[in-house]
Amino acid sequence: MKRLHFFVFGLVMGTCIIFSGCGQKDNKSPVLATVNGEQVTAADMDKQLEEMPSAYQEMFLDPANKEKLLTRLIKERLLLQEAKKAKLEQREDIQKKIKAIKDQLLVQEVIKLNIIDKIKITDKEVAVYYKANEEKIQQYAKGKSFNEIKGQLKEIALQEKQNSHFEKWIAMLESQAKITKNMELLKAGKGIAQEKSKKTSSKEMRRAGTPTGQTR
Repeated sequence: MKRLHFFVFGLVMGTCIIFSGCGQKDNKSPVLATVNGEQVTAADMDKQLEEMPSAYQEMFLDPANKEKLLTRLIKERLLLQEAKKAKLEQREDIQKKIKAIKDQLLVQEVIKLNIIDKIKITDKEVAVYYKANEEKIQQYAKGKSFNEIKGQLKEIALQEKQNSHFEKWIAMLESQAKITKNMELLKAGKGIAQEKSKKTSSKEMRRAGTPTGQTR
């Protein structure tokens, strides 16, 4: 998958543990269920839907599947309650993971704000894209007409257009930023990779039962 969409759509599900907005009481939103006294509202369901890819949104908007989504929300709320009981948020390793996920979400949102929400594509552009790539497209289209594959083409062309704008935008940010790289450290093969290898070896030995890795 292209670089832009790797950043944007590599979205981590279940980020409620980071942002306090998830699961907050909304007195104006209808209550769909309660879990140990904690409300699951229509607003919670709407938020969950918004975070899903469009294909899943369509599936869960089907009345027959809405109860499945509610069941999912209830199970998630139960697990979050168990996590709070175990005081997982207070653990240092969990705090580091939360920060990493938060950073990813902020990156995704700034890309969405500057690229996804701004860069659109017209039917005329899709037609131009088809003409420019017709021979290659027909290898996969198996004789289907432009109108038959227009929807798929529009999505592909849009992704390529957004990716192009993203590359230009990030290049501009790089050119304006003050960036330093420790190339000597990288070329010497020292640092992160070796330290990680040492830590991994140490963990493996501890799991084996003794510092030498021999079982007693």
